[in-house]
Amino acid sequence: MRETATSREAQRRRTRARVLDAAIVEFQRAGTSSADINAIVEAAGVARSTFYFHFPTKEHVLLELIRRDEDYLGEELSRFLEARHDLEAVLEEIIRLVVELEIRWGAALFRDVISLYFSPSRAQDEQWSRHPTFVLLAAEIERARIRGELYDDVEAYDGAAFFLIGLHAILISARESGAAREVVLKKFVKSTLRSLRP
Repeated sequence: MRETATSREAQRRRTRARVLDAAIVEFQRAGTSSADINAIVEAAGVARSTFYFHFPTKEHVLLELIRRDEDYLGEELSRFLEARHDLEAVLEEIIRLVVELEIRWGAALFRDVISLYFSPSRAQDEQWSRHPTFVLLAAEIERARIRGELYDDVEAYDGAAFFLIGLHAILISARESGAAREVVLKKFVKSTLRSLRP
C-alpha cells in the first residue's frame, strides 16, 4: 500500500512541475494577467481542473516560481560565499544572479513577479527570514560589521532589506539592459557601501 501512495505522490509532483513549466512559458508569452489557462492546460496535457488543483490562482504560479528560484539563488550565493569576499563583491554577485534570473524569466514575467512582492493583496506577515538571499546577505553584512568594516550601529537585516528592495526597484524601472543600466547598478553598490562604511 505504501508503494502506491509513494508512486501517486511522485506522479502528482511530475504533473505539478509540468503545469508550472507550461504556465511559465505562457506567462512569458502573454504576461501574467493575459495568460490563457486553456493554453497552459493544453501544453501540460491536463484538464483545466488539474491546473486549479495545483494553482488556485495565477498568483499561486508566481509564488511557486519565486520559491523555486529563490532557493536556486540561495544555493548559488552560498557557493560563492564558500570563499571569503568583501561586501562589495557580495553585492555585485547578488546583482549578477538577479539580473541572470531576470534574463531567464524575461522582463515582463520578472516585473510581474516583483509587482507581486509589492502588491497590497500580498500577505502582511511577510518575513524576510524566509528568503535565502536575504538571510545570506544579512549574515555577510553582520560579519563585515563585526570585522570593523562598517559603522557599529549598522543593522544587518535593515541593510539587506534596503539593498534588495532598491535593487529590484532599479531593475523594474530601468528596464533596458545595457551600459546605462550597468552604470546605475555600479552607483547603487557604491551608494549602498557609503551608507554602511565609516
